[in-house]
Amino acid sequence: MPTAEEQFAGFLLSLDRFQKQLAEFMLGRFLSFDFSGDRADDETELLPQVLLDVVDGVPQVTLHHGITWMDLTRDQEPNEYRIAVILAFTGAGITVEAFVRLDLERDMGEWPAGVHVPYRERAEGLDLDEAVAFVEARVEELCRRHEDTARLGLARR
Repeated sequence: MPTAEEQFAGFLLSLDRFQKQLAEFMLGRFLSFDFSGDRADDETELLPQVLLDVVDGVPQVTLHHGITWMDLTRDQEPNEYRIAVILAFTGAGITVEAFVRLDLERDMGEWPAGVHVPYRERAEGLDLDEAVAFVEARVEELCRRHEDTARLGLARR
């Protein structure tokens, strides 16, 4: 079995296509739904990121895409709609987790204020090919999830 470092380097080679898929999906959400209310006292940001890190000696890759928004007259902290895929590369194999997270400062649509995780999938001990296939399937699922945004009660543009 390849070392964790070799698997990490191998995954980086296929990273671009997953990042592009998630970025296009979130840009579509950002453009399709009115997160800001289009008022001068609202702030909305689209945050696509790839984070490379070592946590407790374990190399990690995080594909993180979020939309944050806040009404400065009502919200003390930003609200966030985030999708992420996290891969941790250990000697025992790759652990992959994909999730959707809503962090709401106030009640929105069907969701009360607070942190909600309407989607989470996790697998452990995968080899590189299994991890890439798992990420590919999870990215497809994440990009088909339209109900999370609709359930926030946001208006379509």
